[in-house]
Amino acid sequence: MRASVLFLASVLLVAPYGSRAQTPVRVTLDQVVQKVSTENFNVYANALKVYQAKEAVQVARMNLLPRLNVWNLAGAAIEIVTGVYTGNGAEVAGGAVSLIEDVAPFLVPANWFKASQSKLLYMADKEAYRALWANELMTAKAMYVHLLLDESLLEHIEQSEEELEKLYVIVRTKELLGGVPQGASRDIEIRKLALQEDRQALEILIAEEQSLLAFMMGMPGNTVVTPAAVPMPQFDELEPLTYEDFEFRVLDTAPESRQYDYFIEAAKYAKQEVMYSFLGTSSTSSGVAGGVFDSLPKQPGLGFGTAASMRIVEAQKELLKLQKRGIEEILKRQLKLLVTTYNLDLENYGNFVRRKRLTREANEQLYERLRLGQDVEIIELIEASRNHIQADTSLFAMKYRFMSNSDRLARLIFHGDYSKEPIVIESLTAQANGGAQ
Repeated sequence: MRASVLFLASVLLVAPYGSRAQTPVRVTLDQVVQKVSTENFNVYANALKVYQAKEAVQVARMNLLPRLNVWNLAGAAIEIVTGVYTGNGAEVAGGAVSLIEDVAPFLVPANWFKASQSKLLYMADKEAYRALWANELMTAKAMYVHLLLDESLLEHIEQSEEELEKLYVIVRTKELLGGVPQGASRDIEIRKLALQEDRQALEILIAEEQSLLAFMMGMPGNTVVTPAAVPMPQFDELEPLTYEDFEFRVLDTAPESRQYDYFIEAAKYAKQEVMYSFLGTSSTSSGVAGGVFDSLPKQPGLGFGTAASMRIVEAQKELLKLQKRGIEEILKRQLKLLVTTYNLDLENYGNFVRRKRLTREANEQLYERLRLGQDVEIIELIEASRNHIQADTSLFAMKYRFMSNSDRLARLIFHGDYSKEPIVIESLTAQANGGAQ
């Protein structure tokens, strides 16, 4: 008896929790934009990287101020005194350099170059963060649109199943009465089973997309999100796009390209740092921008390898320029393909609408003939139903594809939702502190 009571209590405790975990959460497109910008895990992680780069600038600046390192100062003083006493000029110079690096680091040129370089790398990190944020947002919005499309497909399949069920009843009745050849209902039943398989596969896909969208919005893994409907574009009011109208704006606003502008500018300071390394080197890292300059060779003094080190830095600069040109070509290719697809869908919209209307009329005429008792080939009826389903599906699939392409264009030119500034780590920290209070 006691075991039964415990089992019943456990069921009562678990059941409400399970029902709450599966309660659908209705989200709008504006909520997706807000959530991805503030709670997406990748966006948050890269915001922290930008914060690190910003603090690296402060570290580089502070390294220009005198430092108190008792052991270094004592060692330098002993080295100078010993050198003076023994007449060793090299020892005196070495001790003086060590003393300058601690007491007057602002006299070391490498520290100034590193400070300027850290600021440029911070700006490069900001551009990389903006690009990642925009990509995450575009992916989430595309997922939202795909969810709407798949839910519409699911509804369409369910309607088709109902139509086939009605047709199956009619044909099965006529088959029993001898009005149609034996086996006619079997073809319809095969089609019904195929639709059931399509529906089940689509339901699994929708569940996966709902889970992924919830993850991109920073929601718990057991959250089920359902997208609210969005207005369809007015195709009659739209005009074709021209590639030349957008090329300059795409290249001018692309953070992927601007990031390399900062890298190329920072390479100048890396070269100067190598050039003046005989006056002292800086211990400050080149920042958190992927360590793009950390692996470059820097001589601790004026040596025979200095010239080669400068050539390596110059080659790195040319490599950065080449990578920037490659990114610009990729952006232009994406824009070209996008404009072509956009215009093609816009041009074919009338054909999609007409095809849907013609297939619907053909399907309705066959049903009407069947209801009037006229001879109708079952294969012809099944084929007409399939054509209408495909035409209807193609039309609203094209509409959703058009919406996705429009958003991709907005991403390329940073228009609409992408014109906003992505949230920075200070705002995230302020929100966290406000929630804790």
